Amino acid sequence: MLVAALAACGTGEDDTQPSADDTPAVCSSVDALRSSAKALTDVQVQRGALETLQTDLAKVRSDLSTVVKDATKEYADEVDTVEKATSKLGSSLDAAVGAPTAPNVAAVGAASKALSTSLKALGDAVDSTC
Repeated sequence: MLVAALAACGTGEDDTQPSADDTPAVCSSVDALRSSAKALTDVQVQRGALETLQTDLAKVRSDLSTVVKDATKEYADEVDTVEKATSKLGSSLDAAVGAPTAPNVAAVGAASKALSTSLKALGDAVDSTC
C-alpha cells in the first residue's frame, strides 16, 4: 500500500510548474477581462466621462464574451452574475447619456461598483484553477 501511495506521489524529479500551454484558457481570458474592467471601473463617474465609459464597456463586453466561451460549467454562476452586472451597467450608461441627470449618473456609479464586485467573485473562483 505504501509503495502505491509513494508511486502516486512521484519521485520529486518531475515537480515542474505547469507550462503556459497547460494553463486553462479561462485564466488568460479572465485576466484580460479584469484589465478592461479596471479601466472601466477606475473612471470617475461624471457627465463628461460617459462616452469614455461606453467605450470601455464595449471592451469589457468583448472580453466577457471570450470568458463565456472559455469558462466551464464550474464558473457558470459567477459568469452569469458578471453578465447581468455588465448589462445593468450598459442600461445605466444609456440612460445617463440620454439624460445626464444626477440620479442617472449616480446609477452608473452604482452599476460600475456592482460589476467590480461580480468580477472580483469571478476572479477569485477562477484563481483557484489558474
